[in-house]
Amino acid sequence: MIAGQSREEFSDYVENVTAKGTLAPLPGGAAFYTNLNLDGINTPHRNAPGDNQQDLQFLKGYLDPVVFQIGLWLSPQQLHDIAAGDLEAEIHALYESLSELNRPVFLRVGYEFDGPHNRYEPEVFVRAYKVIAKAMRQNRDILLVWHSFAMLPTYNEIPVEAWYPGDEWVDWIGISFFQVGTVGYHRAPNRTKLIEMAREKRKPVLVGEASAIRYAESHKHLTGQAYWDYWYKPYFEFIESNPEVRAVSIIHVNWDSQNQHSTLGWGDCRIDSDPVILENWRSKMKDKHWLPRTGELYQDVRSLK
Repeated sequence: MIAGQSREEFSDYVENVTAKGTLAPLPGGAAFYTNLNLDGINTPHRNAPGDNQQDLQFLKGYLDPVVFQIGLWLSPQQLHDIAAGDLEAEIHALYESLSELNRPVFLRVGYEFDGPHNRYEPEVFVRAYKVIAKAMRQNRDILLVWHSFAMLPTYNEIPVEAWYPGDEWVDWIGISFFQVGTVGYHRAPNRTKLIEMAREKRKPVLVGEASAIRYAESHKHLTGQAYWDYWYKPYFEFIESNPEVRAVSIIHVNWDSQNQHSTLGWGDCRIDSDPVILENWRSKMKDKHWLPRTGELYQDVRSLK
C-alpha cells in the first residue's frame, strides 16, 4: 500500500488513519511528483500557491523503510525535446537523484500518457519514454511504470496500445482508479483492457493514482456505508479479483482545499473524514496480502512479479 500524494497527505495518513501504526499498518510506500527540473526532489515544491508540498527530503526522513512512487510530469513540448536529445543533462540528474535513494522507486514516466488532458502524440511519447528508460536502466531499482489514465475516450480516441514502448522498457503497467461507473461518454473506465495487456505480457500492475472522488451529483452527499459501497468496495474488489495488481496507491486528500484542484468538485476524500470509511479502511489494511513494513520491505518489493 502506497499513500500520498504530498508530504502533508502522507503524514496525515500515517498519523490520522493508521494512528502511527497502532490502529492500522503503516504504508509501505509514499507517492509524490516531480519534473525534469527536479522540483520537489531537492527542495519543496507547490503546484499552486498554498497547496500541499512535493517534498522528497521530508518523506525520506519521516518514515523508514519506505519505497517511493513518483509521477514524472512531462509537457508535450518536452517529449519532442527529449526525443531530440536536448534534455540529456536533466535526465541524468534525475537518474542520479533516484539512484541515491538506495531503494525501489516506481517511476511513472509521463503518467496518464493517454489522457486527453496531456495531449501526448503516441509516436513522440514512445521515443521520449525510451530515452528516459534507457537512462534509468542502469539501476534496476528504478522500476519503469507505463501508466495509463485508464479511461475512455483516450486522447483523440487512439487505442492505448499505440503508446506502448515495448516490453523491454516496461517493468510495471500502471493505471489510474478514479471513476467507478459510466457517466456520459467521457466517463468510461478502461481498466479491463490494461489488465488484459498486463496478463498477456506478464507484467505486474500498479494502481498509480486512486481517490474516492464524487464526480456526479448523485454522489456528492454520500456518507458512511453508502459512500464505501459506491467507491471503496469496487476499488478493493478490483484489487482482489485481479492477481496482476501487485501494488496500489491511495490519494488521501481534500480536493476542494487545493487551489489546483478545487474547481473539479471532487470533495473531501480523506479517509478519516468519514468514521465509517475510516473503520472499514483500517479493517481492510489488516488483510494478510499486504506486504509488512519490515526490514525486508525493499527485497520484498524487488521480488514482486
